[in-house]
Amino acid sequence: MSVSITVLPFALLYTIIPTVINTAIDIKNSLNSINNTENSFIHLSEDVTSKIFNKEFDTNFMDKDTLLKTLIEHGATNILDDNSNITCDCEAFHLEFFKLPYLPYKVIISYNDDKNINNFIADINSEYCSNVQEISYNKIKENLEAQNLEIEEEEILDDNTIVLTINLED
Repeated sequence: MSVSITVLPFALLYTIIPTVINTAIDIKNSLNSINNTENSFIHLSEDVTSKIFNKEFDTNFMDKDTLLKTLIEHGATNILDDNSNITCDCEAFHLEFFKLPYLPYKVIISYNDDKNINNFIADINSEYCSNVQEISYNKIKENLEAQNLEIEEEEILDDNTIVLTINLED
């Protein structure tokens, strides 16, 4: 058995690509029915026709600005911010965050291979928590300075908890 490959100008390629994909699927199905899966053309068509999955997750993300900061730090691209909804691409995932009033964001993650989805979610959550801690820390320091209170000692514990000792004496 042989497979012919024809190189076409890009303009023609865009007009025939749906037909080529459907033909590739038909060929793949035909060859699978006769147990011939060693053809490299079949491997390429499997990549082209891979299925996209969607999963919805609850998050603990409440603040839009902190979420955007986290996504940017994590390398997100194509970020669209539509009021309280955010969409972006990050690593091998497409993310759609949506929020109802007074509730944390929910996220729909689109992907075609979930082997790293749990690690990805854990990484984003960890970065978000670190950003919340950093923002809180900075606000506490600002409030203490505004009240003319002095930080006597700062300590970071093994679990990344920050302990501030404040001198209350004048």
